[in-house]
Amino acid sequence: MKFSLIMATIGRSDEIVRLFDSIVLQDYSDFEVIVVDQNPDDRVVKIVDKYSDQFHIVYLRSEKGKSRALNVGLKAVTGSIVAFPDDDCWYRPGTLRYIADQFAANPDIEGLTGNSIDANGTPSQGRWARHSQDVDRFNIWICATAYTIFLRCSAVEATGGFDVELGVGTSSRWGSGEEVDFLLRVLDRGYRVRYEVDFRVNHPEPLAVLDEKAFHRGRRYNRGFGRVLRLNRYPAHYVAYMVARPVAGCLLSCIRYRPAQARYYWIAASQRLLGWMD
Repeated sequence: MKFSLIMATIGRSDEIVRLFDSIVLQDYSDFEVIVVDQNPDDRVVKIVDKYSDQFHIVYLRSEKGKSRALNVGLKAVTGSIVAFPDDDCWYRPGTLRYIADQFAANPDIEGLTGNSIDANGTPSQGRWARHSQDVDRFNIWICATAYTIFLRCSAVEATGGFDVELGVGTSSRWGSGEEVDFLLRVLDRGYRVRYEVDFRVNHPEPLAVLDEKAFHRGRRYNRGFGRVLRLNRYPAHYVAYMVARPVAGCLLSCIRYRPAQARYYWIAASQRLLGWMD
């Protein structure tokens, strides 16, 4: 069982080294890393050259936009299992062996997902389901994020690729949601995807500091969130629920006198609604 790990990257170096170091330490060797470089310089080339004698790397370039880069990477896949590690995530020891064993033991599933933790073992990148379960349209938001998704190649091929109007680096207003939209199309085609609570991937918490950069990112990410709700025809009552949650968070933060947190929640609520209205 061969893995194809597609990593789109721009603007990072040290984080890629951390990811590659974690890959070197895996006790599973049947994989390829497909690097899709969107940088105008050769910072990534130097890293690829450093690690190319330790595991197989396919180096590609693409225009800006994470979805566009991932689609370029998909064309180079030769493995039977496809994953999409972020350039700032890193794998825990035994991750690839665990995933391979899960797929081998469960031939009826087409995908596996897990949750995200930071370097201290604290949940990162949002709330996560507390119990293992099949992924569906309504729990997908707490059961998957890009770098925890592993899919059989057959399921990947059925989706037609990532929507280039969604995701980080796109020229549109919708700066996230590409992986959820992608996985929803996998589910819509009848493929079974399983969330395993014990499967974790490390990733920094992007909201550890609520500054202007975080607020800007929050606008684009949540507008993308709302856009995915619209594209995938979620019912109005569910959209209202997903908008109401950050509204409640905003009110609670105001009561606790946490202005930065309140501001972020308000951005999340308003941008989700605008994204759905786009």
